[in-house]
Parts: sequence; structure tokens; C-alpha cells
Amino acid sequence: MSDLKKLFKQALEARNNAYAPYSNFKVGAAVLTKKGHIYKGANAENVSYPCGTCAEAGAIAAMVSAGEYEIAAIVVVADSQNPIMPCGACLQRILEFSNKDTMVHSADLNEIRFSYRIDELLPFSFHEDLKK
Repeated sequence: MSDLKKLFKQALEARNNAYAPYSNFKVGAAVLTKKGHIYKGANAENVSYPCGTCAEAGAIAAMVSAGEYEIAAIVVVADSQNPIMPCGACLQRILEFSNKDTMVHSADLNEIRFSYRIDELLPFSFHEDLKK
């Protein structure tokens, strides 16, 4: 099984654990690191919007908690007819641990439908400015 298929499968498994009683829109994400490890996250809503957590943020937090800081690819999956893309805040989170060639994959429940480089999704990013 390819890394991308494993990543998709892990994102689907994470989605099964999503907590979405208000929107009923469950999202799963899986991050593949440069070291080859996979970390998962699921959205967790809260009655006090917008206090919930995006699936991507959860996966990135799991990655950081494990001491890794480099994303090779991420898959985001939801039961949606339209491509599910990370929100602006999550794109910025992904970029923090990526390079311009890091792939962001959007999937429905059956397959990956769209793939983009992070710099295509966030072309005018707020990235290196504070590191100088």
C-alpha cells in the first residue's frame, strides 16, 4: 500500500472519531511527516462557536506532541460533494511545518479527489517574516 493510500485510510479512521453534534459535518485529517510517521486528527466541535478544533489542527498538534515538525503531505477527508479544503487558519498551520512543495490532498469518503501544493492554496502567506 502506498504512503498516500495509508494516509487516506488514516484520515478516514480519524473522521470516524470526529465530534460534530452541531453541524454533523465530520472531518478527519492525517499528516505524513518527513520521517514517515502518520498523525491523525478529527474535528471537535463546541457549543460555543468558534471554540471547536479543526481536524488538521488536531493532527498537527499530535505531530508536534510527538516531537516532529516537518509535514510531507496531509489528507483531509469529509463526506462532501465539493472538495473539502483546510480553512485559512489551518492552511497557515500547515505552512508553518511545510515547504512550498508540501502536498495538501482533499478527499471524499471514497478517494482523494484533489491535490494541491500548499503554496497554491496560500500563495501570499505570512511565513518567514517573523523568523528574520
